[in-house]
Amino acid sequence: MEIPKLEDILEFLPRTDCQKCGMTCAEFAEFLLSGDLSPSDCPVLHEQQWAGYIEALEEILAPLKQRASTGMVINPDLCNGCGICVSVCEYNTANSESGRLGKGPEWDEKVAIRVIDGVLVLADESLCTRTTQAADKCTKCKDHCPTNAIDYV
Repeated sequence: MEIPKLEDILEFLPRTDCQKCGMTCAEFAEFLLSGDLSPSDCPVLHEQQWAGYIEALEEILAPLKQRASTGMVINPDLCNGCGICVSVCEYNTANSESGRLGKGPEWDEKVAIRVIDGVLVLADESLCTRTTQAADKCTKCKDHCPTNAIDYV
């Protein structure tokens, strides 16, 4: 499951920059990546000659459905469950006794991220420090991930 790039999206857009949606195809693609628009918001893709393109775009964008308000996207195909991200997470280390000791958090502890069944999950996105109004958004989990399974979009 690969995180889509702008070029991947543009392959399935008309690239006519017709402005029927109020923007160019490249701008529309950026809104698709951010999750602010869906493929069906493109009026041209509803025309017969573009049949199947909406469905193709939805499939390409599927990995982004996991995206949280933090902007975090976890690729479960790349995650090996090592738990490094859990141990460097700012919220986890500040609020988990076992996390500060380098162990995984206990099941009853409130944490932002944890590994479940060998894959990283965002346990409670409201606890992630990326959702705060801090000037610098934390990227520790991504920075320390040895398999690049974490991305921000």
